[in-house]
Amino acid sequence: MIDSEFEISKVIGMGGSSKVFLAHTSEGHKVAIKAIRRDKKYTKSAASAMLKREYEMLQKLEAHPNIIKSIGGNFDGEVVLKNESENIMYNVLEYAQHGALSKFVRYTGGLEEEIARLYIYQIADAIQYIHSLGYAHLDIKLENILLDKFFNIKVADLGSCTNIADKNGFTRVRRGTLLYMAPEVAALKSKQEFDARSADIYSLGVTIYLLLTGEFPDAEEVQNSFITCASERRETLDTEMEENYKMKDAFSTLSEEVKLLIQNMLHPDASKRPNINHVLEYSWLTRPFSSDILEEVYNEMNYRKKYIVDYCKSHKAPLGQAALES
Repeated sequence: MIDSEFEISKVIGMGGSSKVFLAHTSEGHKVAIKAIRRDKKYTKSAASAMLKREYEMLQKLEAHPNIIKSIGGNFDGEVVLKNESENIMYNVLEYAQHGALSKFVRYTGGLEEEIARLYIYQIADAIQYIHSLGYAHLDIKLENILLDKFFNIKVADLGSCTNIADKNGFTRVRRGTLLYMAPEVAALKSKQEFDARSADIYSLGVTIYLLLTGEFPDAEEVQNSFITCASERRETLDTEMEENYKMKDAFSTLSEEVKLLIQNMLHPDASKRPNINHVLEYSWLTRPFSSDILEEVYNEMNYRKKYIVDYCKSHKAPLGQAALES
């Protein structure tokens, strides 16, 4: 129990610095509690700074429907474990029932273009909102893209955001995840700066590629070494999963419109990447959606959720995510 208000149920996520718990309020509502991992041995001031940064960012950005909502937080709380109380610092977040989008891609492969197109639009629109307010996310990846009960996008982990409004978009703050990281960020040296918004575009491009193909981009596969910062390919779970879901030469099967978008977003020269406004103006994203697209997305993702649950049960493999439960 935390602060006599939140009853902890289980761990539903773990990142490099934090752990996320599913909890119930005294009224029975589900929320997510995000606390700094004790095993990382952060100082109290460092842990407090990380949580406060995310809390403050969420207060500024939560107006967007595809950004996770903040419910509150306490940097001087109390948790009772085995009848003993300890201090705890935490943020209370909106509960995204279906968890990270990465889980679906990892188990069932890339999404069909029209389904992915809606998700990519929702993610890009949220990033545009973040950029418009003078911030960069700096850790865009499938693991930080959550799904609510209707399988709509919720961009999360805003603790990595940095203010670039008074710096012409540049920063020296090196944050992010290597497999999604722009080459100029990965190679950043002391006192060097980089265009944070352009770095976000690169990470978003990797996310789009992965969402559509189920694999990380490969230099030779994406138009004659157009991408110079290639990363490791995803490993499929087993032969059965590979036969059911994995496509050979996945990038080559995509439409020319989306291939052009990805190629431009993953340009090795940061100055030649489109900004987020231009991304949203690409013909592939401006084309109208069908009137029943939300129903199509819900049915497809619900089918994939059932597949994952059944697969893990039959193979006695841990789901590793409470959010996939019904």
